[in-house]
Amino acid sequence: MSAHEIMEHSEHISHAAHGDHGGHAGGGHGGKDRLGTYVGITMAILGVLLAFCAAKVGGERTELVQSLVEQQNAHSKYQSQNIKHRVAFLDLQAVHAITASGGSPDKKDLLMMAGAVERYEAEFEKAQEWLETYDPVIEAHVEAQEQYETAQLFAEIGIVIASVALLLKKRIAWFAALLLGVLAIGRVSLTYAHTSSVVSTTEKAIEEKAKVYKDLRKADKTTAQENALIEEIRHAAGAPAGAAPVAKPE
Repeated sequence: MSAHEIMEHSEHISHAAHGDHGGHAGGGHGGKDRLGTYVGITMAILGVLLAFCAAKVGGERTELVQSLVEQQNAHSKYQSQNIKHRVAFLDLQAVHAITASGGSPDKKDLLMMAGAVERYEAEFEKAQEWLETYDPVIEAHVEAQEQYETAQLFAEIGIVIASVALLLKKRIAWFAALLLGVLAIGRVSLTYAHTSSVVSTTEKAIEEKAKVYKDLRKADKTTAQENALIEEIRHAAGAPAGAAPVAKPE
């Protein structure tokens, strides 16, 4: 049953119970009348708690999806740097094989390729650290969603039992509904405190790791060396400096 359906069901039961009280007015049922009032207040509180839990479940699902999307972005960076590192290493290995067989590649190019291998490996490691920092917050959102759903179930059962207490005028059923309400409130409070703490700590770690990775990527750019190499190739090909070579029509 949804929260709205449970509240409507409880309202109908409450009206029926009050109608029964009206039919027996003056019969000395003051204690039971007060019990009906207490049960009604309990049902109202459980209804609010139920709505709150439902909202928190939806909120945790949204936060979980957002965290998964951000983690996927970090994972794409991780995969990209891993591929770059492997490609750069294979290129360096190929040039090393040429050197071993008697070739004489440019030493400057060799140093540049070796530097690229080291740079991509360092960026790969930082991207991996950034990626792994998302695990605690994702686990926290998954666990929080489950805990809020459990608290929501407690509230739903509590409302049903409170309805029975209102119809049968049984205090023990009311006490059971109160107990379920206390359990739901306790579960919500503990879950909120734990999740907030984990998310707050993890978000700081994510920002720090992301900054380290981005700063490293920015510092490792070799634009000047790349431009110098491009100009050297253009000069060797007889193309004007600073102009891209024009492809000849076939």
